[in-house]
This record gives sequence, structure tokens and C-alpha cells, in this order.
Amino acid sequence: MIKRLYQRYKNKKRAKQVLGLFAVNIAGIPIGIITSIIITRYLGPTSYGDYQFIQNILNLTVIIFSFGFFQAGNRALVLNNNRQKAREYYGAELIITGGLFIIISVFLVLYSLFDKNLQLKQLDSILFFIIPFSWVFLLLNYFETLFQADNRINMLAQVRLFPKIGFMIATLLVYFHFRNIQLNRLVIIWSFYLATEIIVYLLVLFKLNVSFKNFKERINEIWACNKSFGLNVYLGSLFAVGLDKLTGILIGYYAPDNSGVGFYNLALSFAMPLSFIPNTIATTHYKDFSTIKYIPKKLFQITLVLSCSALIGLWLIIGPFIKIFYGLEFSTVINLNFISSIGVLAFGFGDFFNRYLGANGQGKALRNSAIIVGIAILILSLIFIPLYGEYGAAYSKIASGFIYLITMLIYYYKFIRH
Repeated sequence: MIKRLYQRYKNKKRAKQVLGLFAVNIAGIPIGIITSIIITRYLGPTSYGDYQFIQNILNLTVIIFSFGFFQAGNRALVLNNNRQKAREYYGAELIITGGLFIIISVFLVLYSLFDKNLQLKQLDSILFFIIPFSWVFLLLNYFETLFQADNRINMLAQVRLFPKIGFMIATLLVYFHFRNIQLNRLVIIWSFYLATEIIVYLLVLFKLNVSFKNFKERINEIWACNKSFGLNVYLGSLFAVGLDKLTGILIGYYAPDNSGVGFYNLALSFAMPLSFIPNTIATTHYKDFSTIKYIPKKLFQITLVLSCSALIGLWLIIGPFIKIFYGLEFSTVINLNFISSIGVLAFGFGDFFNRYLGANGQGKALRNSAIIVGIAILILSLIFIPLYGEYGAAYSKIASGFIYLITMLIYYYKFIRH
């Protein structure tokens, strides 16, 4: 089936983009694995959990304070066919991003000052160190959202791959040259992580050649798109994606240390590539989805076969791999992966239909479905995590994943029938 697909579409631009972006995502898997092996060996279970705990906080903060402006810019670019105007949208969104960074910084300072859990685990000083550079998390959202709409797949691939390569090289340097130096290891890891992100993102921005001409007019247009589309998607993301990120944070609040946060996030990191197949195919067809009446049956069938094959392959290798490369102290990750990988795949297929609805401007449907899923995640997490810790988070993941997929299918069929 894959060979027939290649022969049929090998000369088509969209197929080349699918293969190119998918290749980048696949290449990122071994890079991410090598990086995580080095970091876990350098930090150990508890400090690795601290690293993931802070990253969850930063990711959740970006979701809360984006206010739908990136999705609004996404919609404006989807409807635009003028190259100069597109550059102006990028410039206007960059100005908006600067404003969001100020808001996020204020919130994180207050959170560091008043959160007792953060202070008890001595992570408030680490967060203070990161705050001035937290704009890199906003820029990642900026690139991911806008490049999809503008079909800048090559640049999207660079943003996804190059920081991973840079951070892997940095962690190798840290492991072999800083291992015996008496410094805060968590600070060292975060320093190199931020440095690699900043270098790549600034180079991509330079290459993007944004324009600030007519920025007031473009901001007004983005504002209008935000009211009609972006805000709806934002409210949905706040419930679905935001509360999903909250799950990883809650583990740390119901445990004396953050080791469970590290185990759960590591299990998810091995499962996340399962979502690459439906996400990559939907992303590269995003603009095409806005002009067709329904998702082609063959496209969905190919996506399903590839995804299920990947799931089985993961289950076969995850056990021996964790024991050999991470050690027995991380064996909890194996069972967590068996559970959470099913949920990740369900979320991936939910996103597949989400992309189609988003390309067709169904912001309210995305908002409503995300609210439903978000409420489900919150309720399930508050029930399972206090009882089962990181395993409770995995149970919540699989249940909420199927709720998300079923909800997206209902809205998809409702849309194509009308």
C-alpha cells in the first residue's frame, strides 16, 4: 500500500511535503531518545522529574495566555494568497507575541513567589532563571501554527528538527565534560536547552523576513479573525490541551517528589511519535482540506494502517529498550507506555479530523469538543491521580483520548452532512 501511494504521488508537491515532514519527525525520534537517555543518566529520576515539571508549567502558561492570537493568525494566512501580505501577518503576530511574553513573565514571577510546592522542592529559583527566556515557548507556538497555514512546510521541518539536533549535541557535551563539575545540574541542562532553541528560532525569524508595514491594519484583521475563529479555538485548547498539560503537573502536587512526573512524561515521549502519522498527513493537507467536501477514504485508510502498525512495533520494543538504555530505576515507564500509547494514538486521530474542521473554519465545533474533552480530562485526573499517581495520569490519558476522538467524529460527520 505504501509503495502504491509513493508511485501515485511521487511527483506531487503535497506528497513530497508529507514525506519530507514525516521524515523530519521520524529523524527526531532517535535524536530525542538519545537526548533523554543522556539527561536521565545525568539528572537521575527525581531531577529529571523536576526538569519535566518546569517544562509542563511553561507549556501550560503559553496555552493559558495565548488568547487565540496564533490561531487567528493561522486563519488569516489560510485565507490569504498575497506573499507581501503574508510577511506583514508574520510581523503583526510577532508584535503580539512580544505583548504576550510580558503577560506571561508577570504571571510566572508571581507563581514563583507564592507557590509553596515549587518552593518546597527548591524549584522557584530555577523558574526565575528561565523567565527572561520564556519567549522561546511562545515562538515555538508561533512557528507551528503559522507555518501550517502558510504551507511553509520546509521551515516547519527546520523548527522541529534543528533544535533537537543542537540540544542532543549540547547534552553530550554536558554529560562528558560537566559530569564531575560541582554545579546545579538542572540549571546546566536548562541553560543549554534555552541556548539551542534561541539560536535556531532567531535564525528562522531572520530567514522568514517578516514585515512590519501596515502592522496596525494587520493587527486589526488578526483581531477580527480572533473574535470569529481564534478565540473559539483558544477556549477549546484551554480546556483540552491546557488541562492535558495540567495532568503532568498534578502528579507532582500529589507526591513528595517529581519522579512520577518524569516517568509519565518519558512514557508519553515514546508514545508521541504515534501521533506523527495522522498529524503529518493532516498538516500537509491542511490547505487542501479547506477546498474539499470530505476527507478522502484512501487517505484515512493509509493513515490508519500506518498508525496501528507503529503502535504494535512500539509495544514490542519498549520493554527491552527501557531496561537496556535507562536502567531498572526507570522500569515504571514500560507499563505507563503500554497504557498511555493507546490514548496518544486516539488523540492523534482526533487531531486528524480536527485539522479538517479547522481548515473549514469550524471554530465553534473545535471549541465545544475541546471543552468536553477538557472537562473529562480534569475530572478523570482529579479522580485517578490522587489514587494511582502517574498510573492515574495514564488511565486519564487513554479514556480522554477516546472521548476526544468520538467527539471529533461526531462534529466531522455533522459538518459534511450539511
